[in-house]
Amino acid sequence: MTAHITGDPAIPDPEERAARNAALFTDNIETGFWDDQGRVAPWPDDIDEWTYNIPEPRTPEPGQAPF
Repeated sequence: MTAHITGDPAIPDPEERAARNAALFTDNIETGFWDDQGRVAPWPDDIDEWTYNIPEPRTPEPGQAPF
């Protein structure tokens, strides 16, 4: 397995993803991704282009609970 554009070794390159997806479907193992109908879906082709989308923490008003 080789790291792709992100350099993250946890994200396999496209050929490795295809091989893993085929093995997961053969063994009926969940990939962690689901389609719009709730069925197990393969790794997205653009997963190596994803970025973190973490919002800034919300500061509660004085006297309010932080949740």
